[in-house]
Amino acid sequence: MKSKTYSIPSVGDILVCKHFNTKRLTIKLKAGENPKVVIPALMPFDMGFRFAVEKQEWIKDHAAKLAQTKPAPVLLNGTFFQTRFHQVQSAFHPHKNVVSRKNGNTVTLFFPEGESLESDKNQKLIRSFILELLRKEAKTYLPGRTRQLAVQFGFQCKNITVKNLKTRWGSCSAINNINLNLHLMRLPEHLSDFIILHELCHTRHKNHGAQFHELLNKLCGDEKRYNKELKKYHIQF
Repeated sequence: MKSKTYSIPSVGDILVCKHFNTKRLTIKLKAGENPKVVIPALMPFDMGFRFAVEKQEWIKDHAAKLAQTKPAPVLLNGTFFQTRFHQVQSAFHPHKNVVSRKNGNTVTLFFPEGESLESDKNQKLIRSFILELLRKEAKTYLPGRTRQLAVQFGFQCKNITVKNLKTRWGSCSAINNINLNLHLMRLPEHLSDFIILHELCHTRHKNHGAQFHELLNKLCGDEKRYNKELKKYHIQF
């Protein structure tokens, strides 16, 4: 994806990016990052810049709101976080360092006594730990499960990659390489299978036309029901 950086005095630096799968101009904001304008691949960069200039008040307002948004705590005392294969919980110990201990499928993060689990420092540590746990689970499980479903239903795909995708559960390239989001390990198995089957269907049908939906419905039974259930889950935690 080609990109170019511009500067708007009232906003600061912005990144204009070209993307082949984009048909319209969109603005993306993420905490801690410069605003991004995504434009179609054949559109001049300057058009993306002019679009950002027109929308600079919107960018300023929403960037300010985003900066004030604090994510909900992931793990508090007496609660746990469930992945596909592990349960993560917290506890305190009389030591200065944070350590983890595994007992079967339960992983306990021990924090120094007197510390707040809600502090930004500890929440960042907890999120980082869970993210790496999800990554390990996903790399162990998802490629094999994808190959298994591909053989079962007669699909052929090339490379299967696990990534921390921000906006998609998965994707399939023009040459049938499949990317899967490590956050699939937070979903029930039937929903992660649904996502995998969705991407496998794209190895035959590259768009979301009638043939694609007909094939996916044939494999999973009720695509609309799965999509409705999937909306209950956020890609990022």
